[in-house]
Amino acid sequence: MKRKIAIIADGWRRHITYVWIRGCRNYIKEHELDIEISVFHSFGNFSRDEKFNAGEYNIIHLPDLSQFDGIILEVTNMLNQKKKQQIIRIIQESGVPAVSLLEKIPGLYHAGPDNYATMEQMVEHLIVAHSCKTLNYVGGPADSQENLLRWQAYEDVLQRYGIPLENDRIWNESYEVESGVRAFIHFQEKHLLPDAFVCANENIAVGLCHQAQQEGFKIPADFCVTGFDNFDKASYYRPRITTVSYEREVIAEAAMDLLVQIWGQNTTADCKTVPVQMLFQDSCGCKPEQVRSRSEYIEDRIFQEVREIDLHNEIMELKHNLIECEDYKQMAQYFTKCVCGLRCKGVRIWMNQDLVEESLSDSMGEASYITDGYPDTMHVICEKGMEQEYSLYVYAPLHFREREVGYVVLADCDYMLENQFLFETMNTYLESLEYLYRKLRLRKANEKLSRLYVLDSLTGLYNRMAYQEFAEPLYEKCRLQKKPVTVMFIDADHLKYINDTFGHDMGNLEIRGIADGIRKVFPPEAVSMRYGGDEFVVLLPGCEKTQAESLKAAFLKALDEISKSLHAEFDVEASIGYEVVLCGEKSLNECINNADEKMYQFKKARKAQRK
Repeated sequence: MKRKIAIIADGWRRHITYVWIRGCRNYIKEHELDIEISVFHSFGNFSRDEKFNAGEYNIIHLPDLSQFDGIILEVTNMLNQKKKQQIIRIIQESGVPAVSLLEKIPGLYHAGPDNYATMEQMVEHLIVAHSCKTLNYVGGPADSQENLLRWQAYEDVLQRYGIPLENDRIWNESYEVESGVRAFIHFQEKHLLPDAFVCANENIAVGLCHQAQQEGFKIPADFCVTGFDNFDKASYYRPRITTVSYEREVIAEAAMDLLVQIWGQNTTADCKTVPVQMLFQDSCGCKPEQVRSRSEYIEDRIFQEVREIDLHNEIMELKHNLIECEDYKQMAQYFTKCVCGLRCKGVRIWMNQDLVEESLSDSMGEASYITDGYPDTMHVICEKGMEQEYSLYVYAPLHFREREVGYVVLADCDYMLENQFLFETMNTYLESLEYLYRKLRLRKANEKLSRLYVLDSLTGLYNRMAYQEFAEPLYEKCRLQKKPVTVMFIDADHLKYINDTFGHDMGNLEIRGIADGIRKVFPPEAVSMRYGGDEFVVLLPGCEKTQAESLKAAFLKALDEISKSLHAEFDVEASIGYEVVLCGEKSLNECINNADEKMYQFKKARKAQRK
């Protein structure tokens, strides 16, 4: 009988923990089992934007978990405790046997190392073998169960050996390398350097060692340093980090073994503790029993760099193709081509029905999208290679920040996962989808206003026809009221180069970007016109020199932000000049000419600076 299991996991920043999948697949192959794996994966701790993270975590609402035979859960990287508890509750309510990896969760089975007992051995080794009297603890997130167990073991061993506990010698922040750097700086400034630093993982240990060596300290001559996990840094760093080693594939295999025992109704335990190996190495003063070759590590990194270059080339081509797309189906086809080029055997893209309608409803707004779950009716906009069954399906969310727009199903995509290509391809697709959405909505608005001859269809700003309709009357009104008025003249930079090199669509992209900057910065009472092909004029009533200078700076900053958000192969740039007029002593045409001349001087000066 064919079984189905769901793996629910959150990535670490931009990385997916492929070893969980590989461990499960190894077990299935070794035991010749007929099991289909569905992975519901998120990158929910990557962004500082909590709404983006919420859009990632929404993938948990997609499956009906009660239809699976087993669930494997890994949420140790989740920083949002509220969302974490929600996911755990959904799994518990499904009634399906579930195994938690690494972290013990009430009501679920567990597979992983014994964090407490292992850290006990590490701290005892420092005290007994190296006569350490003062030990500082450098931990991860204070509410992480892994960190709490390792921290508790550190405190208990110190008490057992009569070493006073000092809160000033404890630092909890994150599992990142930078946390170790900051911890060392903190302890050094407080004059609290110990005999040994006990670090909750090897990232922290490497960061701490790096900062210490930058400051001229020698390890282990000045103090010992230990880590935990032995994933990819500890045994190749100089000095080699004393750490705890365990194989994550073995943890996944143990989880699979638990599920198989549960299905066979012969399980005798709710927990499988995997073996660990203590690696006492250079950083605590011990001689390593087995020395890993740094040359092998360098060779692996070289080939990883080659694969990353291949990915970079694929992503560059994907971005170029996506930005040219005029509809979601065309965009989905380019995305599908890209991931199939990265050895994915099958792709299916589901999207919100409202989003892919041929014409968007005038009343459809951002609030119409779901932020918690998925609609009952969705539309397959692209499918390739899904005629047959596969043993692995990965489900990845599509969303605009917290708003659901669909999801992608990737079949037997091990190469993408193992080489960490999933995040870059999905993120590129997400950004392009949202850009197209905004572009289509702008186009819809422009079509609605196309009957108004004073509007420029490309930018949505007033066109040259608005000069007599709005600009001259506004200028005359300011003159009669004896109010100051500022005339800004803006000219797109490098437009000919962009048109010749990347095509006129890209030139139009720059023009639209400049128009977006104008809308973002200048107040609604301003009259903003596309004055020529690459020229813009903005009239600002009641605006004096100080405010004009501030608006100029804000506009240039806005263009820089727009450039970054577009991910184009060029920067959106423009030159700007302005003329401030009091009491209408000049004609509007004279003011525009003067502002034009000042813009030219600005452009000329900036060119000189770049040389």
